[in-house]
Amino acid sequence: MNTRRIYDYTDYRTFLKDHILEKKEQQPTYSLGIWSKKLGVSSTAVLVNILNGKRNPGEMITQKFTNYFSFDMKEKQYFEDLISLSKVLSDPRMSVALMEKMGRIHPDGTFKLLDDQTFSAVSKWYYYALKEMVSLPHFKEDTDWITENLEFQVSSKEVKKAIHDLLELGILKRDEQSKLKLQIKNLRTSSDIASEAIKRFHEQALENGKISIRKHSLEERDFSSRTLTIKEENLPRLKEYIKEFRDKVSDLFDENAQSSRVYQLNVQLIPITKRNMEKEK
Repeated sequence: MNTRRIYDYTDYRTFLKDHILEKKEQQPTYSLGIWSKKLGVSSTAVLVNILNGKRNPGEMITQKFTNYFSFDMKEKQYFEDLISLSKVLSDPRMSVALMEKMGRIHPDGTFKLLDDQTFSAVSKWYYYALKEMVSLPHFKEDTDWITENLEFQVSSKEVKKAIHDLLELGILKRDEQSKLKLQIKNLRTSSDIASEAIKRFHEQALENGKISIRKHSLEERDFSSRTLTIKEENLPRLKEYIKEFRDKVSDLFDENAQSSRVYQLNVQLIPITKRNMEKEK
């Protein structure tokens, strides 16, 4: 039925999309309409809306999915928790509570966990923006001023909580005049820690990037792309080179007290063709 493990996923939609892609590779005529009938879903549109993120499956459709994939009890619970996780994207406390539960179910123990404050600091783009903003010479610790000076929408309540969390985590501190100062420059995570929080951060960064294409002039931004062919065994070297590039940019241009604006450098490296399965054989 399905060669992919549900435990390899932290997003249920990605699991479902990978399944339909696998089915189409095995059977080119396979379609969402065929899958809908096999699931017993009343309309293909329901499945399309779930896959496109326009809705989450309710209890009845969730049951249809779990029956279709023949999940055992723990797999069923993990899948249901992934659906619940997608419904609480804006609530770090609920997200962490769910991930703690999922970590106990996961057979490999690879669902890495953080407390809700650290989860917020890793997953929300404006936490990164705020920790850099405090170094601007014209910075004002006023929630209205901060929200007005952020390019993308954030509420005063969210800013207030972010300041509290960053202080609690020791990323920000107060000096002798009680002014906010940056204490920990680099908020680093290992490649496998807090995978869900990191994924959420990059999703937000991509959304902000899409807005920036239309919102900002060419003088304010830079978008570029290069398509190339590489040997997969060279991928680790390429990723290391990208990391060195990011670090070098930071060392050369991160000027703190002399800065006038906060920028975010996003680098994407994604495959746009499938693996050569014949070569792997």
